[in-house]
Amino acid sequence: MQLLHYDLTSTNQRHASVDVYLREIVQENPQPLPIVVICPGGGYRFVSNRESEPLALAFMNQGYHALVLNYTTRDTFAKGAFLEDCLEQVALTFELIHQKAKKWQANVDEIFLLGCSAGGHLAASYSSQWHQFHQEASYQPKGTILCYPVTSFDLGWPKTVDHLGITKEDCLRYDTIAQINPKTAPTYIWHTFADGSVPVVNSLKYCEALYQQHIPFEAHIFENGKHGLALANESSAKSFDTEYLLPEVAQWFEECSAWMKRQRQK
Repeated sequence: MQLLHYDLTSTNQRHASVDVYLREIVQENPQPLPIVVICPGGGYRFVSNRESEPLALAFMNQGYHALVLNYTTRDTFAKGAFLEDCLEQVALTFELIHQKAKKWQANVDEIFLLGCSAGGHLAASYSSQWHQFHQEASYQPKGTILCYPVTSFDLGWPKTVDHLGITKEDCLRYDTIAQINPKTAPTYIWHTFADGSVPVVNSLKYCEALYQQHIPFEAHIFENGKHGLALANESSAKSFDTEYLLPEVAQWFEECSAWMKRQRQK
């Protein structure tokens, strides 16, 4: 494994960074590998470590290069509105992959985008707005993976939008459900019915909008499990907290990997 680090700066001089996890290429005639770009959660206040490297390593074991985007958050660099900067930082990450594709032996036509919680909001935003940055089809995610995502700021999270630097009247502009359009990427989405932080209705309404726009999707709603489960196994659980260990939920990763394989075959 090779670990690299890159700094990104948005047009408004908001800073982000990307941690790159590259698989070792051992074949004599290697084929470019698919990539997963990961947007961890953290309520736009921080970037969750549990949803960063554990996920990157898990996808590496499935044959992917992985990138973790440490996007701008309220508790790092942001003052005032910053959500547009986060969206631009996802676009810059896709640009970085295109720039380094030959060196990394990466397949730019097989870039998946994953987001957890608030990172799911960011991933969903790019999934529907990627073409505002680049028209080439290779900048569209091959598939978008949403893990217990925030899809609208009017569906139970956040209680107040003050820390996002926006007003209540701005919420519709950042509603990823309303943003869904014919260019939205195919989507894999999962949530738990028992999520007490980001209500499952965020995923249900998002799926309904995908259906209305004829966007292919696969959805899994698990009955039990708190918010922020990540892989729902030992590699991503909080220390000594068995509430984050749910084998019945952990199966999402295997099912998601199978879905990604099917997308790559299209």
